[in-house]
Amino acid sequence: MNQNRTPRWLTILFFSVSGLVFGTSLYLITASATASPEPLAPTVASAANSLPYTDEAQVKITLQRDTRLRLRNLEITYRGVKDGKLRLDVVLLELDPQYAYRHAIALDKASRGFRLGGINLKLLSARNTRAKLIWDRKG
Repeated sequence: MNQNRTPRWLTILFFSVSGLVFGTSLYLITASATASPEPLAPTVASAANSLPYTDEAQVKITLQRDTRLRLRNLEITYRGVKDGKLRLDVVLLELDPQYAYRHAIALDKASRGFRLGGINLKLLSARNTRAKLIWDRKG
């Protein structure tokens, strides 16, 4: 008789684990391929016209870097802070929804308040990844 025979359970275990790894990776690949490429994160400012913020005069908003945020008739994209200036891309939806106007606003001026497309904003804090602003909805 042949004494060097491998146990059958090792072969079954090997193929079971290999099949499980292959099946899981195949599932993850197909699930990520069908997912939405850019999920929209709900923000306070995007919901300000439809949620209970309609009577508040000021709304605190957070702009994430390279993410568009819609405020009334314009969309703002935060581009970070460079050389002591707050950098924003502003799209005026009524004028030209395909073109972004670039703005570089000094941080001290932005903290005192500024106006973009008919909307009054005031800077609370700015980092390279996000900026916190107050939107004066009545002004």
